[in-house]
Amino acid sequence: MSQSPLTANDGEDKNLLYKQGWRALNRLLHQDRSFSGREKNCAFINCKGKGFADNSAVTGFNFADDARALVANDWDFDGDLDVWLTCRNAPRVRLLENRSEKNAEWLGIKLEGDGVKVNRDAVGSTVEVWIEGVSSPLLRTVHGGDAFLSQSGSFLHFGLGDSNKIKKVVVRWGVNFSTEILGIESSNFYIIRSGSQEAVPWVPPVLKPLIASAQNVLPDEDEARIVLPARLPLPKIDGFPGYSGPVLINLWSATCEPCIEELKEWSDGEKKLAESGLRVHLLNVDENQEIPFAFPFKSTSVSMEGIRILDLFQKAVLDRWVDLPVPSSFLVDEDNNVAVIYKGRVSLGQLLNDLRILSASKDSWRVSAVPFPGRFISQLPEPDPIRVSSQLLDANEPRYALSYLEQFNQKHPNFPDVIRMMKILRGGLSVKTDKGMQLLETANSLRDSGDNLSAIEKYKETLRRFPKLIEAAENLAWILAADKDPSIRKPKEAKALAGRLCEITNNKNPDYLDLLSIAQAADGDFNGAIKTIIKAIEVYGNDPESLSAQGRLELYRQKRPYIK
Repeated sequence: MSQSPLTANDGEDKNLLYKQGWRALNRLLHQDRSFSGREKNCAFINCKGKGFADNSAVTGFNFADDARALVANDWDFDGDLDVWLTCRNAPRVRLLENRSEKNAEWLGIKLEGDGVKVNRDAVGSTVEVWIEGVSSPLLRTVHGGDAFLSQSGSFLHFGLGDSNKIKKVVVRWGVNFSTEILGIESSNFYIIRSGSQEAVPWVPPVLKPLIASAQNVLPDEDEARIVLPARLPLPKIDGFPGYSGPVLINLWSATCEPCIEELKEWSDGEKKLAESGLRVHLLNVDENQEIPFAFPFKSTSVSMEGIRILDLFQKAVLDRWVDLPVPSSFLVDEDNNVAVIYKGRVSLGQLLNDLRILSASKDSWRVSAVPFPGRFISQLPEPDPIRVSSQLLDANEPRYALSYLEQFNQKHPNFPDVIRMMKILRGGLSVKTDKGMQLLETANSLRDSGDNLSAIEKYKETLRRFPKLIEAAENLAWILAADKDPSIRKPKEAKALAGRLCEITNNKNPDYLDLLSIAQAADGDFNGAIKTIIKAIEVYGNDPESLSAQGRLELYRQKRPYIK
């Protein structure tokens, strides 16, 4: 790991080495390597100023945790410091209770500011504890953070050893502002408030004894089912022709026993698979194509390049760069989107169950992605093809990265980040610019700048020259249907454009149905708009856009058009 530059002007070479070091480290972490090389945690004891001794095993610190942060805190209020650890791996949080049998004196002090001269938490204040017969005090300062991602408790802890006579306590609240307090006894907790000359004793609550728990280390599993909450298109790979309905792509080898057992189970259930409508396409990864087994499924070979693309795809989806095993399978829905990735064997029953819920609402589908009960507090995720293209770029496959983004853009043409990334890749690869996309981007820029009249002309020019550019038709229809300037609105033209979009997508795209309803309402056909928007809401399902559509439905019922 390259050392961090000391200043911002240390030079490009040092900055580059530092960035490369972090990139290499992050790559190792993605590959399930350890940040600390899997070395055990260490603890050292101070040998009265004569150095330190490793007492990790004796104290119980030597867990093989990939520990990241530590705080010392008297968690059970018994006068000694316990330790909280957080880790990258499981358990994410660990409490190490201090069970030292030595009865030493101690003192716990909590400071409270008045919020005027001293901040409420007294951050920055220092406490001096003077012991009888000792020439220098014990010092503690209240910090807003103690270490990496760490914040200890609010009580400052002082270990007094065998000394039980406290001469005085001095609190330095700030510049030229201090308090000297007498009469404090050892092995007690006190609260000291700014402006007061007294320390208030604090009695801790009675706690239940802490019970040590055994760490339940789960065994590594050879099988995994990964449901994609936001489905992504299957990358184009050699050996796979594509299907119009749901299909299961299976990577297998004739030398892999779990592969053979899996395929035999599926073969025995061939009738159930046929009745369900799920087709199985086998991709054999063997170099030697002489296969001694016959299975009732379509089978083709797959090149090493095809295997690599599938492997990079699944690494991008999971953001966990573990190589794809055999057997592995990809459940692809009727729109050619990957819905589930199976690593290892998958039972026939699981396949059929996943197929049954393939068309479930987005919310229900996301729930099936989690193997335990709970509630989501976040919005439904959007598909993110940039992660796939980034993984392909990292593997030195820029042309595949561009091809994948173009494939995604055909289905979802209004993702600005995707369009921006495609432009960058085309420039870097010196790919001849798509003239249609150039015209479309110009029209979009005119629209975004507020010059809708010029944008309309540019969209129309785009459609005259490139009539299959759906995004141009959609954006033009929006302006013609919902522009705030009535002289710009042309609802009949908008209806024709939106109706054509709905027709070519078999009324399955809720955005186009929504747009058609806006054009109908702008043309005064509120009954038609109501029917269309209700259909759009049904297709939206639990998508957040359905809320906006509900609002438009209320407008139409009031005989009011939607103006953007």
